[in-house]
Parts: sequence; C-alpha cells; structure tokens
Amino acid sequence: MASHAEFRSAYERTLPAIDALEQLPHNEAHVEACIDVLRQGLASMEQSTSKMMNMLYEVDVYMTPSSVQNAAGFNPQEALTHVSDLFHVCSACKHSHSQSYQAELLAKRETLADYTCEDISLPEFTAQWRTLEAVQQGQQQGMDDLADLLAKFG
Repeated sequence: MASHAEFRSAYERTLPAIDALEQLPHNEAHVEACIDVLRQGLASMEQSTSKMMNMLYEVDVYMTPSSVQNAAGFNPQEALTHVSDLFHVCSACKHSHSQSYQAELLAKRETLADYTCEDISLPEFTAQWRTLEAVQQGQQQGMDDLADLLAKFG
C-alpha cells in the first residue's frame, strides 16, 4: 500500500547526499556519486507517487457511478477520466495530497536539472532541495478544505 510516509522516506534518504555535497571536497567522482543518490531518491519518490495515484484509481473505478443504467459502478474509462481530472486540472481551491506530491517531485527534478546545468549554485540547490514546499502547501490546503467542509455542517 502506498503512503505519504514512503515518499517522505525516499526524500529523507537523499538528505545525506545533500550534506555530502556541501561538506566534502568537490571532485567529479564525489559529485556524481551524490547525484546518483539523488536520482535514485527521485525514482523512489516517483514510484511512491505513482502508487498513490494507482490506489486512487483503483478506488475510483469502483466508486464512480456508471453512466450505463442498471450497471455496476465499474467503468475504467470513467474512472480514468475522473482521476485525470483530479490530478491534471488544478484549481485554486482543490489540491489533492497526491497532486502536491507530484508537484514536489517535479520541483525536485527541476532543481536537480538546474544544478547539473549549472543554472543555480550549490547553496541555492541545497536550500531548494531541503524544503518540501509543495507538500506543505498541499497539506495546508487540505486542512483549509476540511475546515470549510466542517464549517458547512456547523
């Protein structure tokens, strides 16, 4: 079962490589070894995010009402469309947790690309890598959405 903890664990496994980049001498072999650890971490974060999306898809396949009268809710095409809308159509008020993890994964990839292309300095790179800004924003949005929902009942 996929979880947010898997994503965080994969992310946290990359932090020693960030520390090593900052503290150890900068020779090509050392930098490449650290970047390999970061790439492996990104692959693990992507796998975790994909698992979260697949889990939502599996649930959605069975929960989405069918467009065919007197048929069960299992309609993979409708579920795929619904899940696609959840993850690819982002409005200001609706951020799913999985979407924030996808955004974080993309931000980390872009940060690594910027660093390897020498578009940003090492201090900028490490500062950007050490934050999970998109995840934190997604969690805050989730809490705000929950508060709005509870306010409607209260």
